[in-house]
Amino acid sequence: MSLNCRFDHFPNRIFPNCFYVYSFKRIPGQKNGYDMSPFIRRYAKYLNEKAISYRTVAFDFCKIKRGKEDGMLRTMNTDKLLKTLPVLQNQLDVLLEFECSSNDLTNGIINMCFMLLFKDLIRLFAGYNDGIINLLEKYFDMNKKQCKEALDIYKKFLIRMDRVSEFLKVAENVGIDKGNIPDLTKAPSSLLTHLYKR
Repeated sequence: MSLNCRFDHFPNRIFPNCFYVYSFKRIPGQKNGYDMSPFIRRYAKYLNEKAISYRTVAFDFCKIKRGKEDGMLRTMNTDKLLKTLPVLQNQLDVLLEFECSSNDLTNGIINMCFMLLFKDLIRLFAGYNDGIINLLEKYFDMNKKQCKEALDIYKKFLIRMDRVSEFLKVAENVGIDKGNIPDLTKAPSSLLTHLYKR
């Protein structure tokens, strides 16, 4: 590789799919290796999606500032927000594909994958929520094309809230302190009706 190659191409050349382990079937010497393999593959897929998100938006959604005053997604302009939220949604979707029940958390490896995903989920969803609040605040100032995109993003947000709730129920069932689990209050259905009227 040439020393003159641009740095932004470096990650793509070295590890374009470094977390792909789809051929992984079992851990030698482990009786329950076959039980673990789907979860290891799903976790690896999430890590790969997280790397793709980072390459796309140039920041880690799990490490951004959150909150009303200086939260990155809360203060982002409309055009950038409409491009950024779908990337976050994709990362969240892949995380939620882990799909396990409390009965699946049978050993340290699966438990550790779940706990790491739980920590990322809390941060991702907090940022996602900030972005949606910002989107709704800007909605009535958007042009028609932007409104259509924003409405699509908001409808997807409502669907994801149900999936996030299911993930958090598993977290509660395996003993994660309720104080660490956010309360997801659903937006009233009337809000969607008002947005359609725009």
